Amino acid sequence: MSFVITWTTEFETGIDIIDEQHKRIFEYLEEIDHAIKTHNADEVEHVIKSLIDYAISHNTFEESLMEKAGYPMLEPHHQVHEAFKARAKSYSDRLVQGEDTFRVAREIRTDIGLWLTNHIKRDDKHYVSFVKRNIEGGFVARMLGKFFR
Repeated sequence: MSFVITWTTEFETGIDIIDEQHKRIFEYLEEIDHAIKTHNADEVEHVIKSLIDYAISHNTFEESLMEKAGYPMLEPHHQVHEAFKARAKSYSDRLVQGEDTFRVAREIRTDIGLWLTNHIKRDDKHYVSFVKRNIEGGFVARMLGKFFR
């Protein structure tokens, strides 16, 4: 059974660059699903590595916005991201250790998909208004101006 979560407007934060990065993560999940359906183990492994690298990089970027805005809940949010990184690394380790590629991929597709949707709707939505409010008119707003709407 296929389980892919797709991007909808309910996941929009209103910060264009963040929304584009989140959409790309959803696309990676769809690519994993496609690779599973075509039984392409090499593609599965490539997409999993790309997804994990991209998601970790996105989390770091997101934290940089929060830090520049003086977001008071940055440290708890960072800890959530660190837990995600550890979980993602455990999937990579399982692949390296020779565990069934498709089983790991199906777990990632579901687990990361559910984690992502919950994280965006709960944790990310919490920082958005603060980041927008505290960045508007400042240097970061001018730097990222085109990414806000």
